[in-house]
Amino acid sequence: MEYYLIDKTQPEAYLLIGTDNGFGVFWSDQGMQALMQLLQGDPAKLTKVQIKTDQNHTLDIPQFFEKIEKLQIRLR
Repeated sequence: MEYYLIDKTQPEAYLLIGTDNGFGVFWSDQGMQALMQLLQGDPAKLTKVQIKTDQNHTLDIPQFFEKIEKLQIRLR
């Protein structure tokens, strides 16, 4: 499953956060770096983004981290 970071004001401009390959590994992408920068630098901006899956399910940030917390996270 793929996860996307979407700016609510520009939904067509999204970043791939990463991919859960279904075998216990989450492959992170540039959207993960952007999300972590928001968390560390300007958490107030988190209200302006949302996370969607490739199956068009919307997750809030805690739900996303719950999904990937048991996975091995790898960088691309």
